[in-house]
Amino acid sequence: MADEHEPGAYLRATLESQPRELARLLADGSAAAAAERLRDASRIFLVGTGTSFHGALAGQYILRSAGREAWAVRAFEFAKYPPRFRKGDGLVLLSHRGNKRFSRDSLDLFKDFGERWIVISGEGSTLEGEGVVRTVEQEKSPVHTASHTGAMFRLAQIASALGHPAWKSQLGGVPDAVAACVALQSEVAVALRSFDLERSMHYIGGGPARATAYEGALKIREAAHRVAAEGHDLEGILHGPLISVQPEHAAVLVAQPGPSIERAREVAEALAEIGTRVLAVGPEAASVPARHRIITPLLDEVLAPIVNVVPLQWLAYEASLRLGVNADSFRRDEPTYAAAQSKFKL
Repeated sequence: MADEHEPGAYLRATLESQPRELARLLADGSAAAAAERLRDASRIFLVGTGTSFHGALAGQYILRSAGREAWAVRAFEFAKYPPRFRKGDGLVLLSHRGNKRFSRDSLDLFKDFGERWIVISGEGSTLEGEGVVRTVEQEKSPVHTASHTGAMFRLAQIASALGHPAWKSQLGGVPDAVAACVALQSEVAVALRSFDLERSMHYIGGGPARATAYEGALKIREAAHRVAAEGHDLEGILHGPLISVQPEHAAVLVAQPGPSIERAREVAEALAEIGTRVLAVGPEAASVPARHRIITPLLDEVLAPIVNVVPLQWLAYEASLRLGVNADSFRRDEPTYAAAQSKFKL
């Protein structure tokens, strides 16, 4: 573990803890017990903000693969523009600390409707009750990593308890797969050397990998705040954004087996024609035109976001080191940004 006084040391230590934390969650049956609250739910909303919304995006595919109708919604939208609830609706709220304004409002709103709800939150969260499922201890770094993979893993445990998804036997191998990705730090660092961090970065993924792309872009913005990054869904980048991608930009493409992979190859070929430097991440990275490739363990497409996000977490950490940014600061030590953050309540 890095010295805790080094810049970004909290992020690094938490990132490295993920295999151990997931192994602990694997042995804990609380998620399966809580899943009974959703046993008769006919439709499930997954609600969160920021990284938690990205977990919800991945979670909707996980629950659908277990035979449930599931939809991810941002907490602000759910609280301020709620759907028309139907008899049999359920809610899964994702919140690292349990103190976000619109996450709490979403839960309060739904509690008035019924008891089919679960909260996935960290140890020491302000949210309590029979439906609360814990993930990891509160992270010291504001750049959340272990709480995100832990939340997605909890979602997989819930889905496994509610149905018989094809990937059920793979769940026990997730901690080792994440450990294999934690070991990829040096490969990620080598790939990053060819990127101009003063230029834009584009993260791209389709299907469940869309959540990974969005999270990768958010992580590098949070950890290395001088980097301009954007997350794209695989098809969406072809309908306008591609024409703004420049040869000097960098792209991170999630290459995961599944219905999206052929389109991913076409996107990679288009980026290669432009001259953009592409880093392909995933089990199919070797089959994609790219300057660099990071091969990750093969898991079912809906479980893959738990694994494929780890190299992108390393990318954020390594970028912060290269730019001399303290990834654990969240710019709270800068008066302008501290003042800006005082203007609103999260």
